[in-house]
Amino acid sequence: MKALVYIPFLASTLLLGWYLISPDGVTPQAESLVRAPAAPADAQVSPLPTRSTVSAPSAAVTAEPPSLRGTDIDGTLETDTQGNLVITGQIRNLFDYFFSTVGEVSFGEAAHRIRAYLATRLPEPALAQAEALLQNYIDYKAAVAELENEFPVIADLDAIQRREEAVQRLRASLFSREAHAAFFASEEVYNSFTMERMAILRDETLAEDEKSRLIEALRQELPDDMQDLLVPQLHQTLSAQTAALQAEGAGPGEVRRLRMSLVGPEATGRLESLDHQRQQWQQRLDNFASERRAILDYPGLADSDKQAAIRDLMSQHFEPNEQTRVASLMVDD
Repeated sequence: MKALVYIPFLASTLLLGWYLISPDGVTPQAESLVRAPAAPADAQVSPLPTRSTVSAPSAAVTAEPPSLRGTDIDGTLETDTQGNLVITGQIRNLFDYFFSTVGEVSFGEAAHRIRAYLATRLPEPALAQAEALLQNYIDYKAAVAELENEFPVIADLDAIQRREEAVQRLRASLFSREAHAAFFASEEVYNSFTMERMAILRDETLAEDEKSRLIEALRQELPDDMQDLLVPQLHQTLSAQTAALQAEGAGPGEVRRLRMSLVGPEATGRLESLDHQRQQWQQRLDNFASERRAILDYPGLADSDKQAAIRDLMSQHFEPNEQTRVASLMVDD
């Protein structure tokens, strides 16, 4: 559930990735990522939180939402020796754990579940402090929903920057400095990285190798835990965009530029080495399959002689640790 905290800026990664490969910086895919999907006709639609809906009296709690059944509550609560709440990012994890059910339940009911949980876990004064922080978070979510009206579609880098600045001002106005840092510091660091990366990629005065070097330097400056989260996501994005380029007939040069822009020169080198190994393996496999087929089609040989010849052929082409894999690939041939 920790990934819930990072969903907003991971979505930004995907959006900006598609944005980069578009000729004019705006793509249908990008637009679909920032527009909320339409709910099925028979689905229970829960409206986005507004200041009026979230401040209403607590809703009656129904049965536990299906998505939470069998899960452990994410996020821990800590107090200091005086009984005060210790402000950490774990509190946001806890809030988002319950708010992830909005759609199955109303926003008000999700908030009520959080208050009920806090009441069973915290003494005073930590309880009152946690409830106040929850209200700040609810107000923040409501204000962000209103803010989306000003930025309905993120179309260019300037718009992304303006939206990020507006969101950061909003956070600073609602949260204490301590809570702001605990809840959002990692997200804001990542968003800054994303926008700086975008600016480098769109800078026509830089050569491709220089862009890649600068982007790799930016990535290396990220905290280790963020790099651990970012790298798999970038590779997923790379895989999807590589497939899209190849489907359009792109050559190795275009694939290399995409790799350099997303994962930097070192990872690009490793991927190219892996490509070469795969090509060599496939060539060996194709050669073996061709010679094997010739043996199987040779007239006048007994089946036992054919199988003996194929075993000898496999020993000539493959190491012992490769032969099991080859045999499994040829089983249906």
